[in-house]
Amino acid sequence: MTQNNLGSAYSNRLRGERAENLEKAITAYELALQVYTRGAFPEDWAMAQNNLGIALRHRIRGEQAENLERAIATKELALQVYTREELPERWAMTQNSLGLAYSQRLQGERAENLERAIAAFDLALQVYTRQDFLEQWAGTQSNLAGTLIQRAALKESWIDLDTAIDLLQSALEVSDSNSFSFISVQYFLGNALSRRYEHSKSPRDLQQSLQAYKIALDNISLEHYDRDQLWQALPTTQSILGSRLVRDGQWQEGLQLLLNSVNQLSRGDNPLAHANALFQTGRAHETLSDWDNARLYYRDALRLYEYLQDRLGTAQSRAGLGSVLVSQGYLEKGIAELAKARESYHLLEQLDKVAEVDDIYQATQKAIEKQAIEAYV
Repeated sequence: MTQNNLGSAYSNRLRGERAENLEKAITAYELALQVYTRGAFPEDWAMAQNNLGIALRHRIRGEQAENLERAIATKELALQVYTREELPERWAMTQNSLGLAYSQRLQGERAENLERAIAAFDLALQVYTRQDFLEQWAGTQSNLAGTLIQRAALKESWIDLDTAIDLLQSALEVSDSNSFSFISVQYFLGNALSRRYEHSKSPRDLQQSLQAYKIALDNISLEHYDRDQLWQALPTTQSILGSRLVRDGQWQEGLQLLLNSVNQLSRGDNPLAHANALFQTGRAHETLSDWDNARLYYRDALRLYEYLQDRLGTAQSRAGLGSVLVSQGYLEKGIAELAKARESYHLLEQLDKVAEVDDIYQATQKAIEKQAIEAYV
């Protein structure tokens, strides 16, 4: 019991280096599991497995992909003891935690990982009802919504976005405005509304998105995050709000937020958030017709997305880079990137994006052919 409690204390510790605290927590849980065997102490064993999985999911050191695989394995072990029939609340807790791990998983097919995450959250919500477990219900609703937003981006599913927005607005009805969950829900809501605006072009979606992001940004503080977490939450929110402001015409304020986020995330331990910030900054510079900076940020984003094996991010960065290269007159280089982006979108079954890139590709191909004719003449 002492090692398990010690692990929990280190996991939640606000003082000291976050990475070191998590290493100590993992060690404590592993020591606890040397005593808590499944045969002798099944419930304690399952709790230590679940706690170890949470620490591994948040782990900063080591390979992120491997940490997540281990986290998933520990939660599935815990579910061998935590059954819905005998321990429904702990079963739901572990299903929710398993859903988070699958939503972040780097190995395997992205679409399949998201489906597993959604299934786990749905199972948790069978126990976490609004009537019986209000706080847990709201948190799981938010987690499910965040995963639906990811699936919407992967499959261009507007139904998923509508569902996510409904879930988040329901969660806000019961979230304390001074709580971490309130900030998280506002952040997800801003994200979902921003994505829906790209499809609906509704000014209401845009304004509500900006309002949600600003509320999240204004409420981020050390009261809700430890210092290391704050350095991730703040620039990530700045990045998304900044990109939205640029597209809304508030260029100076939006670009400054983006540059702040890139600078801070480059020193952090969330490479995906850093890649997203680089991409959004490239997109902002492209919107402002600042081709040189757009090319640099798109290229940096592409390298990081490729390293992370993020297929959607890679496709988006190639499309942006190709478009900018064409705008600068580098037609051959641009069309090569566009061809790769088009192929990637085909594999992701994002046909609207395929058509969008293909329009630029065909126009570039005609320009190259025209140059060849003029050179021959």
